Amino acid sequence: MAIQSIVPYTVAGDMMTLEEISTQLKTTGHPASVSTIRRWIERDGLRTERYRRRDYVSYSDILLAHQEAVARRG
Repeated sequence: MAIQSIVPYTVAGDMMTLEEISTQLKTTGHPASVSTIRRWIERDGLRTERYRRRDYVSYSDILLAHQEAVARRG
């Protein structure tokens, strides 16, 4: 039986700035502004890191929030 490992922290390679994430989401057909991404972070209690005056968040976590937002819109 295989046991799935639980990683309690975000992998550094998954962290992106809010501006980078907003740019990536523009290609999906369901864009999200930086302010919308900030609302998702607050709503879902996502962990952010501040480095050189820029906020970083897990791209994977934002993709899940984006998926929920798109599904709610219909």
